[in-house]
Amino acid sequence: MAVRIVEVGPRDGLQNIRDTIPTSTKLELIQRLHQTGLQTIELTSVVSPKAIPQLADCREVLGNPDIKALLENPQLRLPVLVPNVKGLEIAKQLGVREIAVFISATEGFSKANINCTVEQGIERSTQLASLAIASDILVRGYVSCIFADPFDGSTPLPAVLRCVRSLLDAGCYEVSLGDTLGIGSPANVRELLNYLITNGIPVERLAGHFHDTYGQAAANAWEAFNNGITVFDSSVGGLGGCPFAPGAKGNVASEDLVYMFHNAGILTGVDLSKLVETGNWVCKKLGKSNSSRAGTALMTKSTKPKTPRLSWSLFNETDGLQLYRSGVNLKIVLNRPKNGNTLTTTMISDITTAISNASSNPLISRIVITANGKFFCTGMDLGKGSTAVGGDSSEAQFTRLTNLFEAIDQCPKVTIAAVNGPAFGGGVGLALACDLRIFAQGANLTLSEVKLGLCAATISRYVIRELGVAFAREVMLSARVVTPTELKRLGIILEIARAQELPSRVDSFLIELKAASSDASRMSKELVRLAWTDGGKEEQASGIKGLFEDMMQPGADGAYGVREFQAKRKVDWDAYVQRKIKL
Repeated sequence: MAVRIVEVGPRDGLQNIRDTIPTSTKLELIQRLHQTGLQTIELTSVVSPKAIPQLADCREVLGNPDIKALLENPQLRLPVLVPNVKGLEIAKQLGVREIAVFISATEGFSKANINCTVEQGIERSTQLASLAIASDILVRGYVSCIFADPFDGSTPLPAVLRCVRSLLDAGCYEVSLGDTLGIGSPANVRELLNYLITNGIPVERLAGHFHDTYGQAAANAWEAFNNGITVFDSSVGGLGGCPFAPGAKGNVASEDLVYMFHNAGILTGVDLSKLVETGNWVCKKLGKSNSSRAGTALMTKSTKPKTPRLSWSLFNETDGLQLYRSGVNLKIVLNRPKNGNTLTTTMISDITTAISNASSNPLISRIVITANGKFFCTGMDLGKGSTAVGGDSSEAQFTRLTNLFEAIDQCPKVTIAAVNGPAFGGGVGLALACDLRIFAQGANLTLSEVKLGLCAATISRYVIRELGVAFAREVMLSARVVTPTELKRLGIILEIARAQELPSRVDSFLIELKAASSDASRMSKELVRLAWTDGGKEEQASGIKGLFEDMMQPGADGAYGVREFQAKRKVDWDAYVQRKIKL
């Protein structure tokens, strides 16, 4: 399902602004809009400078070489509003391939806007359409004041039907229904469309043009879409208004419509981020506030300070493993992407050694375990000639795996699993043996052992500890995929990051952890271990007492941290560790 957005900002959005807008700004706006992927852009109106001074440069706009190049592109629809035969002739001379004609459904607005009756407006538009079609120029129609007139009040349904039918009969390929005052609500939209369709108007020949005076424009567009309309007029940044409709707000913002439809899985062909940038740019140029709610929110989000990144240096690489350092941080990267980062005997030994060495290194405070490729880790290597299953070396494999997971579990440093993709078996063990976890979108955990006639033996203590008895039992017996959303809801992972943003999010979290003392982190990990292994026992009580005595020592981190707190200074514990070791 797709909709077509008709961008009317360069004409309808600008025509009522009093201060003269440089032609160069208008030209840049059109180019920026084109670069967002918009295929239909209303360029300007060939109208008397006295009637609409802002569009007095219409010939300059249409005669610009870059605009002429766009006009020659058969993939684009670039309508130009024309009020009379003279305007049509000028448009033809400038290479315009599509025009728009307009009428009001009400007498009061017709007289104020184009100084004629509705009947005269229909006759004028019919004449223009006939002449344009004879010159192979497409014609689009507008009907204004579909719900109310600022002078006459509510618009009767038959009045709208009369105008729509007249424009279609005149040869307009589609007619845009304009809520000029922005007074309509979804109920009005539904009533009008039902009436038009019942009276033989093809819904596929209609478009919606809603203003946002009462904040109903996006809701009206959604209601129109659900009643069959798939073409909508809108203006970037919500620019617009009407000089003959006092108090009327601008058009529905293009950003709001695109956001709404994209969020519903409906295609527009528009790059929303570029559209948001364009809306922000033009509003700043015009000195106006951005009326797009989605545009404002997305621009604010995109202008937040960029996530800080750490500088990592590769210092060791073995068969299937890469080791990186950044200050007090160690990153262990599983690097057998073609094999799903399965745990070979060599990899198990190398990871265990890396963890053990880091555990005794006072210059390392945190360890990240992650992987390259599509998978995080698919578990034990079950390839022919590699697996101990059914062989004589099961005891050795048990010892290797047990040592690996115990090394991670008992490591005094903070361990973080950055799970970049699906994890199976032993890969689940790697993730759950760590203290903390950040998942990429698309990553998941699967304890698939039962499908192979196996069980999650060496990793079970970590699986059950982290997932809980009931949940662990269910996922081990079902061997189903456990999504990151489930894990986040249960508090098992810190957050879910976009795949491409996982490394930067991990860096950001490591930087946040500068606020935590490495020694205090070690003691906190020990408190959790005591509660898990010896909860309620004498061993827990004595362990807690010992940790309390350690943290109260004169030379401990606590003494320094409290002094800095009293002095109202924040502590960078990473810098403290490096300085302390050098001394």
